Amino acid sequence: MKAGSPIKGVKLITDETENRRYVQIDLVTLAKEPEAVEEYLDGLIAQSRRGEATVPHDQVMRAVYKRAKRR
Repeated sequence: MKAGSPIKGVKLITDETENRRYVQIDLVTLAKEPEAVEEYLDGLIAQSRRGEATVPHDQVMRAVYKRAKRR
């Protein structure tokens, strides 16, 4: 297993085929730098979603307003 991260106290662990599998977070690091850890995790999520289909903002907003009117 490989591990690596730009933030001390946060490890990205991969399996034997180099697929990202786990994130190990030291609780002290999380307590001291919650924003940095959150930014790192947001980046990982964004990378994993690269290549997914996107939906235009105005289409999302129309759906949100339409759903809000039903309630």
